[in-house]
Amino acid sequence: MQRKVESLLPKRLSAAAELVPLSGIVCDIGCDHGYLSIFLLQQGKASHLIAMDVNQGPLERARENARIFGLEEQMECRLSDGLAKVEPGEADFFVCAGMGGRLIMKIMSDYPETTASMKGALLQPQSDIGQVRRFVYKLGWHIEKEDIVFEEDGGERKTGKYYPMFLALPGREDLPSDAELAYGSLLKQKNPDVLQDFLHYQLKIREEAKTQVQNGTTKRARERLIQLNKRTDKIKEVLSQMRITGRRIREKKLPVAEWNDLYTG
Repeated sequence: MQRKVESLLPKRLSAAAELVPLSGIVCDIGCDHGYLSIFLLQQGKASHLIAMDVNQGPLERARENARIFGLEEQMECRLSDGLAKVEPGEADFFVCAGMGGRLIMKIMSDYPETTASMKGALLQPQSDIGQVRRFVYKLGWHIEKEDIVFEEDGGERKTGKYYPMFLALPGREDLPSDAELAYGSLLKQKNPDVLQDFLHYQLKIREEAKTQVQNGTTKRARERLIQLNKRTDKIKEVLSQMRITGRRIREKKLPVAEWNDLYTG
């Protein structure tokens, strides 16, 4: 009986795997220990996995884990800087999880023919999230679905981090509003309750920052206050949209369990 890797996956990677559609050959870029690659194979979401990393150490761990879980034949490990070692048309889908947004955009830009040959990607940027969303649309792709999870760091204070992620597919759509680019589309969000918590958290941070600079007289302080005001306006816009949608749901007397269905379609 084949061992299951699911219990070893952090919450953010389990959520990422759920957004990955059924695919043939999948590239896991920056595979680290290879657990996400193994999970996609065990779930039948990939028939073959190309696990890639720019460093030899993580790649050796992924190769060993593939052996432990009996997936050596289905999981190929390649030393690769992004998509460098993947030929156009060789794979159907790729995953970029747990890396900075600028790096994700670089990976997709460095090998445009390989990126263009893909049928989609699961992106989980750790920074510059709005810029990555905008990049996806400028590339001629669009965001099909979104998710966001909060993962505790295991400390006594119950602190942690929010992890937004989205499924990007080829095919043009109109560029979303600045607010949606910054925080995602409510109609495509799987976990609006977690998104709402994240928005309130972001709003609190920026309101606290505003109190520190609002009495400043320097040019830099004034520019910073303008920037913070723009950001808080975007957050409030998305929160307002959520309240309107929530009221419509209540008026229709729909069960809370059907909330996600309305958002993911």
